[in-house]
Amino acid sequence: MPIPTELVGSLPRPMKLQEAYAALDEGRITFEELQAEQDKAAEDSIKRLEQTGETYVTDGEQRESSFATYPITDT
Repeated sequence: MPIPTELVGSLPRPMKLQEAYAALDEGRITFEELQAEQDKAAEDSIKRLEQTGETYVTDGEQRESSFATYPITDT
């Protein structure tokens, strides 16, 4: 008997996005540059979920720095 499943929540952040978060914290990039990396990561997550045939497709919370801290840091 198959058990249907769906992804809920965060997908792992690509290394380039993780580096962009660190660069923002260090003042080496602007928030707009971080947003560009977030957009790329979100587009990649959406594409991958569509390719796997997921019923519900999300951006994998790529625009959030961490499920534990984004309400506090607003990134």
